[in-house]
Amino acid sequence: MREMWFVNSFHLQILVIELIFCLRLQPRERFWLRFLPGAAVYVLLPVLIPDIYFAPYLTVGWFTFGFMLFLVLSGLLMGLCFRLNLRQVVFYCCVSHTLQHLVHCCYRMATLIFRLDTTWSQLLQLVFMGIACLVVWYLLRERFGGSATVDLHGGHLAGFAVVSTLIVYVLSYWTTSRETETVGVMAFDAFTCLLLLFILMDIFRIRKAERDQLIMQRMLRQEQEQHAMSKATVEVINRKCHDLRHQIAALRTMNREQREQSIAELEEAVLIYDRFPKSGNADVDIILAEKSLLAEREKIAIRSVVDGTGFAFMAVEDLYSLLGNALDNAIESTRQEENEARRVITLSAARRGSFFAVHVENPCRREPRFLDGLPVTSKQDRDYHGYGVRSMRYLCEKYGGVITTGWAEEVFSVDMLFPLRPDAAEPPAPKN
Repeated sequence: MREMWFVNSFHLQILVIELIFCLRLQPRERFWLRFLPGAAVYVLLPVLIPDIYFAPYLTVGWFTFGFMLFLVLSGLLMGLCFRLNLRQVVFYCCVSHTLQHLVHCCYRMATLIFRLDTTWSQLLQLVFMGIACLVVWYLLRERFGGSATVDLHGGHLAGFAVVSTLIVYVLSYWTTSRETETVGVMAFDAFTCLLLLFILMDIFRIRKAERDQLIMQRMLRQEQEQHAMSKATVEVINRKCHDLRHQIAALRTMNREQREQSIAELEEAVLIYDRFPKSGNADVDIILAEKSLLAEREKIAIRSVVDGTGFAFMAVEDLYSLLGNALDNAIESTRQEENEARRVITLSAARRGSFFAVHVENPCRREPRFLDGLPVTSKQDRDYHGYGVRSMRYLCEKYGGVITTGWAEEVFSVDMLFPLRPDAAEPPAPKN
């Protein structure tokens, strides 16, 4: 039987495994316009340029850079199509290569042991590749939660992944070019790949746990800060009551025209409490009332159109953290706006088909610096302040949702989208 090139093609196997990793990530704008042409060129490159795997200009002695070239190209394609930083691209490429080589070793061992012909060998390779993809999908879904992302600050994980890939890559070529391919050699090669994968994925899990722990620390600190913010809110209310008392006392000494004007001002001051939105959710109303008072102290207006019943799926503490963080960040940014007409924060939350959408926007003169799709804090205390928006992402992923941030025309925006169940009555239960 003629060999099936799509089965034996190293670069296709790498691409498939990388897609399994990256399909759970946030795609870039115009994803399909990026992916389809890029994938077509990548897939057809060995056909357009035959024997590119072993091209003379990519070979030095017994070592060839042909396969490494395709590994780099696959990483560039993933970085072009998904929101990944350089370290994440390197990590996913290296893990995918190691997993692909493990599949190669397993099917070669089976071929040597059972003396399989080309047909059975290729079918067995397809089976092993399918099993590998299922394992990756299961691990990402069950062990790493709703997101396949991992923080790679410092580059230690990405660096170890690169070293591991080079070890596998060089030893593989040494084996095939200088030694006889035997079951024992393939078994040791497979064991090495398996060991490296366990180490990499365990470091992956540890990094995610560290991230979650920092987010929890941020949430605990936020609860402590909540008392201070509540105290500030009480001070605002006390100040208003103090002003009202003096205004009422002054009414006794005013003439009729002054009295009517003062009464109108008193009505305006009292009606501020009636203007607090009634969203249908008492907890949401409390959050909006408190943040509105704090914003008013900074001469900032919060305009909201919120269906509070849509937040029924969310635990109260998570709701306070999510909306509290979103509005606190918006107030902090808007405070720097000098034009009073622009000191306005907009909040909306409503059902959109089978989703519940939350949108927050505020004025922001300077474009923020983004990392991994989130704005980077300009404050020195990055350990805590940097995790404000990260905790929002954590909570969104906890309930199966996604969060996106953006900046355009001096306006910063945050969008959160949560899937609803088919009956639209209850969104999915939070993930552990």
